[in-house]
Amino acid sequence: MAALNTIWHKWRELGVRMFAVFGLGVCAACAPYPSSTSTQLALEPSPKEERISSLELALADALIEIEKMKAREPIASGADALPAIPPNAETGRCYAKLLAPPTYIDRIERRIVKEASERREMIPARLEWFDEQVLLSEEHVRLRLVPATYKWQEERTQIVPPKSRQVLVTPARYDTVVEEVIESPEEWVWRPGRGDIEKIDEESGEIVHQVHIPTRYRQIKKQVLVESAKYRKVVEPAVYETVRKKVVDVPEHTIEERIPAAYKTVKAQRVVEPEREVIHYIEPVYKEFNYREKVTDAQLAWRMVPCERDLNKELVYKIQRALRKLGYDTGGIDGVLGKYTLIAIHDFQKQQGLATGRLSTESIKALGVEFE
Repeated sequence: MAALNTIWHKWRELGVRMFAVFGLGVCAACAPYPSSTSTQLALEPSPKEERISSLELALADALIEIEKMKAREPIASGADALPAIPPNAETGRCYAKLLAPPTYIDRIERRIVKEASERREMIPARLEWFDEQVLLSEEHVRLRLVPATYKWQEERTQIVPPKSRQVLVTPARYDTVVEEVIESPEEWVWRPGRGDIEKIDEESGEIVHQVHIPTRYRQIKKQVLVESAKYRKVVEPAVYETVRKKVVDVPEHTIEERIPAAYKTVKAQRVVEPEREVIHYIEPVYKEFNYREKVTDAQLAWRMVPCERDLNKELVYKIQRALRKLGYDTGGIDGVLGKYTLIAIHDFQKQQGLATGRLSTESIKALGVEFE
């Protein structure tokens, strides 16, 4: 521990000297410069400022490492992380070992957000004007379309074609004929009783005999063609109409025409100075970022807790009401420090960054409950 304190004091002395020396350099950099130089300084710090920034970051890293070494020293030395009794303990108060949350330190880091780059600018070429005769169209042959001419003529056109039809002269003659057809054919069937031909029915065990049923007929009437119908063919002539229509007299055709070459005097440009490229250097852009870095992990620490004599039903009532008001489920307000109330206390302690493990005095005060 003494070695750590020595390192700490040396680093503090070194930090004070560095800020004293480089503070003058920063003030000297505040002297007025031309507009272009001031713009460049706004975009990128000078090498002296970068050196100061890097030293500040190194100093901050060293301080954090010292804090971490202090936090790990009791464990590294083989001693107990906590003393046997709470330090600065008050008479008549109760204490317990609770799990304190990890500690963090706020840091500022300067990072580059936009790398240095180049902007390429093209300087256009310088031109001058002069007169020039240009060819608009070469000599060529053009085909000119001559439209067709038409004339009127009369033509006899068939409107309705000839057709034929059948005219009935004598209708067909039929006679009615009566004819017998078989309704049911001749068959032999087995019936119960005795007869000439008989047997025993295997299913019922009765005596059955064979009966002959003759063929049955029925009469039907139908019409028979005696004389076919006679038709006469009638032919109707075609119908014609004389129409007047427009027909082509001279068909459409083309004529060749020779077109001479055409020229025009125009203003033209010639390059006096060619196009060139200019490269502009763009300085990098920096930005400061804030972040948190863990210094120590969660560890056991002594915390003041309410004694058994103070943890009465009225105090538990107040704690449950405060937790319910903040949205925590305590399983009811009954003045009993039960399972759900303990879970709600644990959730509240984690959210508020308090030591967890059991109900502590700082948790009661954080809930806004009066406790002496």
